[in-house]
Amino acid sequence: NIQQATGITFVFVTHDQEEALSMSDTVVVMNEGRVQQIGSPVDIYNEPENAFVADFIGESNILDGVMKADYKASFSGKTFQCVDSGFAPGEAVDIVVRPEDVEITPPGQGTINGVVDSVIFKGMHYEITVLSGKNEMVIQTVHNARRGDRVGLRVDPENIHIMIAEDHTNLFFADVTPDFRLEYNGHRLDTSLTAIIPGSTRKQDGTLVDGSGDVLEPGRIRIQISLQPDDIEMTDDQEAGLVIGTISNLIYKGDHYSYIIHTELEQDFVVNDEFLWNMGDRVSLLMPVDKMKFILKRK
Repeated sequence: NIQQATGITFVFVTHDQEEALSMSDTVVVMNEGRVQQIGSPVDIYNEPENAFVADFIGESNILDGVMKADYKASFSGKTFQCVDSGFAPGEAVDIVVRPEDVEITPPGQGTINGVVDSVIFKGMHYEITVLSGKNEMVIQTVHNARRGDRVGLRVDPENIHIMIAEDHTNLFFADVTPDFRLEYNGHRLDTSLTAIIPGSTRKQDGTLVDGSGDVLEPGRIRIQISLQPDDIEMTDDQEAGLVIGTISNLIYKGDHYSYIIHTELEQDFVVNDEFLWNMGDRVSLLMPVDKMKFILKRK
């Protein structure tokens, strides 16, 4: 009312998502100082551009999926009709399905089958969690169910929102010590440069040369390491890992949690874990060398 009476632009900052959606003409969703999406409240809710927006604005089932073909998305072990096209066959995507858009059916009459794991009465509706294999789906419905019931689940094509999956490959650099060993965050990595640089050899005088015979000087090369989120393990043993950090964000992806770990090295790591940790937990990251991929970078 104040805004309409004065007729001037208001910038309203809030962490209350319902307040933002109900009061705004345009919503800007931000995460750690970075703009994630700008749009109308309807667009922000119905067409989130990434998993963070989908998770932050309202409740969502966010699942890992694959586009089988135009208008066909695979997730939770089944292929669903959708209204999206233009993706490459086999392209990894994030699937967003709002809980109110999932319909519970008798067993065998939905696209997937599952077992009711929990039922919570919330006044206007029931919140029902259904397990299908390792995947979990949350449904909001006015119809009750009982824990242990076998049910089917159906989602209309227009209620399946497809987003390009973000590449969460962890990229970081290891230093090369004067004696040609790899070191990250003060920890020696159990591997050798000749093992990770194709064609490289150590000469009798101790120098290292690449496959073309060029000398590789320790101070003029770095090794970029890539490591997938599934290959990092979190532990509360602060002495066990290569780096220590704090959980700054988490998103549930149906059968696992995707965590962002903020460290003091100006490096955030993404870790997938089936177990629930809390925001703000201090964790140590176990990074197996045999899962790392190495690329030589010259300074």
